[in-house]
Amino acid sequence: MTKNMLKTALLCLALGLSLSGCSTFGDDQSEDPDYQTGYSAGCGTGTGYIPGNSSTVIRDPDLWRTSKAYRAGWKKGFNACRTSMAAAPGASSEYGRGRGNGPSGY
Repeated sequence: MTKNMLKTALLCLALGLSLSGCSTFGDDQSEDPDYQTGYSAGCGTGTGYIPGNSSTVIRDPDLWRTSKAYRAGWKKGFNACRTSMAAAPGASSEYGRGRGNGPSGY
């Protein structure tokens, strides 16, 4: 093996290892029905959430308590569909995006 071929092989190996860190290694729960249910509920909450008004939170309490996939889907859906009111005239800062500004501290 020539020196250039060795360098190329090592570069490919290093690149492959660094990119493998981006994968979820089986943690992808998006196909789990609980994840999908949670995403839908979280998205529904995100589009109509009013801070301090618990009636605007859509969440299955049993699944929230018992299913990691449901919680992950709910949080992902909430953040993906959440309407940022921070830029709206007269909106208070409590409507801004970010952790801690959502229902139950999320």
